Amino acid sequence: VLERHGHHGADFVETTADDPGEGQTRGAVRDGAALVVVCGGDGTVRAAAEALAGTGIPLAVVPCGTGNLLARNLGLPVEPEKALAAALRGTPHPIDLGRIEGDGLPPAHFTVMSGAGLDAAMLESTSDRAKARWGWPAYVVAGLRELRAPRMRLTVGLDGAPPLRRDARMVLLANAGTVQGGAALVPAARPDDGLLDLMILDPRGPGGWLSAVGSLLRPRPAGGPAPGVDGGAHRSVEYFTFRRADLRFDAPQPRELDGDPVAVGRRLTAEVRPGALTVLVPGRGE
Repeated sequence: VLERHGHHGADFVETTADDPGEGQTRGAVRDGAALVVVCGGDGTVRAAAEALAGTGIPLAVVPCGTGNLLARNLGLPVEPEKALAAALRGTPHPIDLGRIEGDGLPPAHFTVMSGAGLDAAMLESTSDRAKARWGWPAYVVAGLRELRAPRMRLTVGLDGAPPLRRDARMVLLANAGTVQGGAALVPAARPDDGLLDLMILDPRGPGGWLSAVGSLLRPRPAGGPAPGVDGGAHRSVEYFTFRRADLRFDAPQPRELDGDPVAVGRRLTAEVRPGALTVLVPGRGE
């Protein structure tokens, strides 16, 4: 595919368990690469984005992982060969990155989502064998096992506003909102709007979960908190848009970064880096 689109003499470099892509990409940047193609899942893409942030060197995403969320949000096909061809026919486009850090979590970037609670526990409990056998539905099975995990208590600070106290099953910090199956988990999240979005999910009981699912599938205006989905005082799903967020949990929580579990902890601080990553996106009609 590269040859057909005029990219000759490409160097192919494998990632390793010790270096899942960042070091290889930094080496490519030092060597004067004009294009970096990443064949892997969201974790591999995130590692390469860490090295490409701020360089202006375009990234072509070839989805070869389980979730492939960045590829989905860029409008790329999920078939690797078709995705690469569509990207190479497309144009360079700057997208935002989220920069995140916390206790036991050195500063890092994410391309799609980071979070704590149910989603992180789900990712932690999904085995590589299950992902290889079932693909992304393996996450759904793992998520069902984690539904009885205790909710967390946290304080949320957004862009200097007075802090909020919340209970939650899950919090997501999103640069892009579409997940598997085309569902818009965080509907207002766009990877090129100069903002990040926060989802706080706290359904209670079977009715709460049904209401939450209905809310996730319901269109809503961008920005600001969503109304309570159960029509009462308790809010099962809330959304906020921000540039900087500080989340402090009363107890250590499982956390994740673009689909990869990271160390448990009690704090996450995230801010947007507008236009920090250049990606090749398909043109209209691809």
